[in-house]
Amino acid sequence: MQEENNIRILLQRCCVWHLAFVWILILLFSAPGSAEAGGVWLYEIGTPDLGVAAAGRDATALDASVAITNPAAMTNLDRPQLIAGLQALFIDTQFSTQESGFGGGDGGNAGGVMPAASFSYADKLNDSVWLGIGMGSYFGLGLNYDDDWSGRYYVKEASLLTAGATVSMGADVTDSFAVGLGLNVLVAKLLMKTAVNNLPLESSAADGELKADATTTGVGGNVGLFYKITPNVRTGLTYRTPVRLKFDDAISFSGLGSILEQQLVNSGLLGKNLDITFTVPQAISFSLHYDFTPRWAVMGSVSWQNWKEFGVLETSIEDTNVSDATIDLNYTDTWHFALGFRGRIAEQWIWSIGAAYDTSPCSESNRSPILPLDRQIRVATGIQYEVDEDVTLGVAYEYLDAGKAKIDREGGPLTGPLKGEYNTNHIQYVAVNMQWKF
Repeated sequence: MQEENNIRILLQRCCVWHLAFVWILILLFSAPGSAEAGGVWLYEIGTPDLGVAAAGRDATALDASVAITNPAAMTNLDRPQLIAGLQALFIDTQFSTQESGFGGGDGGNAGGVMPAASFSYADKLNDSVWLGIGMGSYFGLGLNYDDDWSGRYYVKEASLLTAGATVSMGADVTDSFAVGLGLNVLVAKLLMKTAVNNLPLESSAADGELKADATTTGVGGNVGLFYKITPNVRTGLTYRTPVRLKFDDAISFSGLGSILEQQLVNSGLLGKNLDITFTVPQAISFSLHYDFTPRWAVMGSVSWQNWKEFGVLETSIEDTNVSDATIDLNYTDTWHFALGFRGRIAEQWIWSIGAAYDTSPCSESNRSPILPLDRQIRVATGIQYEVDEDVTLGVAYEYLDAGKAKIDREGGPLTGPLKGEYNTNHIQYVAVNMQWKF
């Protein structure tokens, strides 16, 4: 009987790894759109906690996604398991121009519909040590304005698309305390296009174009702590290291007027390698989960992100005397707060609801249309159905309001001022997921 059971477990694990391989292929082929969104830091990775706006993520520890988020919490899982999620982002971002130095339209809807996917698997090495793998993305941006819009000399198109892979380990230190480590590899594809203004120097010249196009890889890590205060109360603390993304020789020019081209040669801008460097912010997050009845739980999170170290964001030509085409907009650090509830509303049905708030990383004077983020408000809900003791299916929805994101840029002689706000600036997330325990 024991031998038959061992064979059954072995076959199950072979099936799991086969499914993992197939899902990784799906993620790789869908990676170009997996992180594209109106924003940069993405809490939404298609997992069930989308339904609570990611509240309690470091402490709830109910599925294999903790292999990505808090590896120490893997030790709270009852048995090996995997989770796979598919997600669609519906982005609506529309600017309303109040002042522009060189005219143009409002840019249309710079958003669109984007797919995303994630996968996580956690398994026991022995009674106290767990190993996990995961794929997905937590960082990206992407907008595409009309070519003739009023802010074309700041940006026309921008996307930073990332696909991440995580290998992690969690271990019990005591019966109630665990630690975890994760290694993250982030592959990033950068594409930015900005119009270059020839008109002040050559009245008959059309716009030129500055283009940044490159791919790079960054490596980082995360450290997690997990502690059960009581059987009903647990906490989690995670630290995610910064990830430096350096795009070598990324910038090129086309369509420059002869006068502007010569002046940029004289300034030293043309004829040298032009690099772009971003730093994915380091972050610290603390979460609490409390089962206040046998059927209902409340969870919350507080986190900090180090946006001061974000680095270069915008590529444009403000003046003929510049020696670099990149601009550091001097962002400020941000705070994230989330609160959620999860409860069993019937024998096989679990309902969740949550909300979250993020502070703004910038002010009107340094906000760029490449990243129209203001304060962010998230509201979410989700439902899960337990098919049996091994399989659970879920669907979740979240609405993100990114605020008015007012812009008040003075600009330079070639970009001019840009003032206005985003009358529509939101993202809707719809996700489906499957959990399989074995």
